[in-house]
Amino acid sequence: MAGDAGAEAELINRYKDGISFIINRIARNSFTAEDLAQEAFIIALQKIRHGDLRDPERLSGFMISVARYHAIEKIRKQKESASQEEIGTTEDLADSAPTPYDIILTRERSATVRQVIGELKAERDRQVLLRYYIAEKNKDDVCAELGLTNPQFDKIIYRAKNRFKDLYIQRIGIP
Repeated sequence: MAGDAGAEAELINRYKDGISFIINRIARNSFTAEDLAQEAFIIALQKIRHGDLRDPERLSGFMISVARYHAIEKIRKQKESASQEEIGTTEDLADSAPTPYDIILTRERSATVRQVIGELKAERDRQVLLRYYIAEKNKDDVCAELGLTNPQFDKIIYRAKNRFKDLYIQRIGIP
């Protein structure tokens, strides 16, 4: 309590291994645990100087509780801080509503896709692409409607997508 440097050094030497062990189990990081142990000793010494240790015979329990509480509190605050940084503030969030430009662009792309699908030579290619991608029907439903097996569907959709891609690239003018 009097701030004797020798007594403080003896306190640290006596409890450093136990405190480090306890904090290391909580922090699970040796670098963090080392920092937390040093901070815990500072807190414990300050509490002892202020008379928070009422019964000197309970020094070991006091040291352990200070170290454990400090480590848990620091780790909790770090996790909260990390999650707050991930979330950010509402001002940082971008407006997820589409802009008028996005709406027009989406409509134009949709119209182009439908037009290109309509220009495919094979009716079956058109039907598979329209039902699977535009109407968003599942594979089994498309197979049942068109009388296809799963392997047939896979071959048709693969070839139809390639034909569509070639025609689409020609349509929008990509060399």
